[in-house]
Amino acid sequence: MTVLPLDRYRLFHSRDVDDTREQVSRIFCPHEMHTVGRSSQLNTRVNYRRLENVTIAMIAYGTDVRVELGELGSFYVVLAPVLGEGVARCGPEQITITPGTAAVVGTDEPMRMRLSADCVQLVIRIERPALEARLAELIHGPVSEPVRFRTGMDLTRGYGRSWYRTLAYGVSELDQADTLLTLPAAVEVFERNLITGLLLAQPHNYTAMIEGRDRPVPSRPLRAALDLIHGRPEAPHTTASLAHQAGVSVRALQKAFREQLGSSPGEYLRGVRLQRVHDELSAAQVEVTTVGEVASKYGLMHHGRFAAAYRDRFGESPNATLRRRSRRLLEV
Repeated sequence: MTVLPLDRYRLFHSRDVDDTREQVSRIFCPHEMHTVGRSSQLNTRVNYRRLENVTIAMIAYGTDVRVELGELGSFYVVLAPVLGEGVARCGPEQITITPGTAAVVGTDEPMRMRLSADCVQLVIRIERPALEARLAELIHGPVSEPVRFRTGMDLTRGYGRSWYRTLAYGVSELDQADTLLTLPAAVEVFERNLITGLLLAQPHNYTAMIEGRDRPVPSRPLRAALDLIHGRPEAPHTTASLAHQAGVSVRALQKAFREQLGSSPGEYLRGVRLQRVHDELSAAQVEVTTVGEVASKYGLMHHGRFAAAYRDRFGESPNATLRRRSRRLLEV
C-alpha cells in the first residue's frame, strides 16, 4: 500500500460508504458523501492529527465521490490535494482544486465538491476563535463579522507558495518520530505561523484593514490606550483612567475608539479580556484551574453575563474549552 502523508497517524480504512461518512463527520462536521458511478468501489483511507487549534488530515476515497457540506460554523477549512483533482463550489465561486490550487472555505459558506478517484488531499481545519483572535491582533481591533476568504488559493507562487511551504514543513515533521511538534511550545509557534500566513497570503474581507488601506493609523492617544489594554488587560481600567493616562478627555477617547475601531473603550476591553480568558482556559488543566478563577482574574465577575458573552464569541461554554484541553492531553 502506498505511503501517504501523516501515515504515522492512521485513523481508519474503510470500503463502506456509511461508515466513511460517519467517521469523517466525527472529525469535521455532518455532511453528505456519495460515490459516483454504478461500478465504483470505495476504498477510503484517512490519516488524522489534531494539534491545538489546527487539525491536519489526509483523505483519499479511492473512487470518484461527491461531497456536500453545510455551513462549517466553528472552523475554517483548506483543501489542498497532493494527488489528483476535484471541483469545489462555495457560494457563487467554482474552482478546480489540484496539487497547485487549494480551496479555502469559510464558516458560513456551504460547499459542494466532486473528487477524482486518484485524489489524495490534505484537509486543514482551523478553529474559528484562534483565527479571529490572530486577525484581531493584526487589525488592532475587533472582528465584527466572519472572515470570508477568496475560494481559490494559488500554491505555486507568491505568498500562497510560502504558506504551503509552512504547511508542508508541519506535515513532514509530523511524519517523523522525533519531531518538535510533540512539544506544546513548538505546536503554538507552528499554528501561529500557519494561521498568520493564511490571513496574509489569501485575500479576504479584512485584507485591506490588515494592509492599512481601510482605516487611518491609530492616533497617538488611541495607541496609548490600546497599549495599556493589551499590556495589562487584568488591570482595573475604566474609560476615565485610560483617557487620563493617554492625556485626552474621556469624550475624545470615546470618539477615537468609535471612529477608528467601531466600538467603545469598554467594549474593546471586554473583548480583549474574553480572548485572554479563552487563551488561558485553552492552555490550562482542569485539575488545577477553574473557570471562575480565570474569569475573576480579568474582572469578569458576573458569571452569567460572562458565560453568555463567551459562548457568543467562541461558540462554546468556558467549561467546554477547559475540558477540551484535558481531552487533547489524553489523545496525545
